[in-house]
Formats: sequence, structure tokens, C-alpha cells
Amino acid sequence: MIYERKSRLSETKAASSESTAADCSEDSGGGVATWHRRHAAASRLNPLDCGCRDPWPCRCTVPPLSDKRIDAGRDAALHVLATGNVPLLEYEVLQALWRRGGKDRELAELLYTLTDGALA
Repeated sequence: MIYERKSRLSETKAASSESTAADCSEDSGGGVATWHRRHAAASRLNPLDCGCRDPWPCRCTVPPLSDKRIDAGRDAALHVLATGNVPLLEYEVLQALWRRGGKDRELAELLYTLTDGALA
């Protein structure tokens, strides 16, 4: 016999909560067990050209940021600041601006201070 719980919520909310509960059940294999299975599977693979065994977290083939993208991030941040809002930049862009030094470093430090260290 299957017990059906009657909900005081509307039918659509009840249906969505039931599907969420089903998605998060213990049978889904979340947590440490999933990590162990993934680690075991990755250890069976041949290493990639970069030496990484697992292609999912490998970032070796991601190209470095171009000067054009760093300039675009700087210009976008200045534009958003001019409108009175605080922009969130990606970690890599903010780091590249800081490494450039001069006015770009001052901007990176200002953005980091204004966002309390939050990154996009």
C-alpha cells in the first residue's frame, strides 16, 4: 500500500515538492560515495596530454585571458561604477587588473573593497 500525503499547498506546489524530494533521495548517490566512484573511474582512464586523469575538473587547456578581455572587463566595471552601481568581476579579470599595476591595480583594489571580496 502506498501512502499519499495530503498537502495543504496547491497541487502544483505539492507536485514540485514531491519531485524535489524524490530527486534528493538517498538513492541518488550524492556526497562522498559519488566522489569515490568518480575518483575510481578517473583512475582507470589514460592520462590526458597535460597529465590530468579526470577531464571534468581539468583546466589545463583553458586559454589565458587576452588583453582585449581584460580591457573589456575594466571598461565595463568603469561604466557600471559611473552609473552608481558596484560591478562584480570574474576572479581572473580582477587578478589580471591587479597584476598590471598603476591605475588598473587601484581599480582592482577599489572593486575588491566595494564588494567585500565577492566575485562573479
